[in-house]
Amino acid sequence: MLMRRNEFPTLLRRTNRTNPVSLTNWLDEVFEDAFNWTEGTFVPELNVYETDKMFEITVELPGMNKEDMDISVDDNVLTISGERKAHHRDENNGRRYHRIESRFGTFTRSLPLPNVIDADKINATYENGVLAISIPKLKEKAGRKVKIS
Repeated sequence: MLMRRNEFPTLLRRTNRTNPVSLTNWLDEVFEDAFNWTEGTFVPELNVYETDKMFEITVELPGMNKEDMDISVDDNVLTISGERKAHHRDENNGRRYHRIESRFGTFTRSLPLPNVIDADKINATYENGVLAISIPKLKEKAGRKVKIS
């Protein structure tokens, strides 16, 4: 079931918008983008994870070839775009389709990135229908633990 924007859980609502570096704000932007769907548009499922050293993004793109997608980073915004082509459009294959529930078409997903990332070392792999993007954090900006004495 798709949640409407005003039904979004209270815990995930925006807080502290004044700090652009805030991971909370960045994750809120990601969640808002994920739930801001347009009817009839192909919107692949996207997951964002964080470790001490990097951010990891996975995008569910079954049935696509890696040549059919593009990834770019511009001004700390990661953009993933591509097109899943409909194989059922070939009318000469002798098939008559009675139901098609697969989503096809072009898509674009853009995610703002925090300024603690090393954009020059972003890596992407595509395997078994899942696009995995690893975005390392800059060592000097990744933060550190403070020991309590």
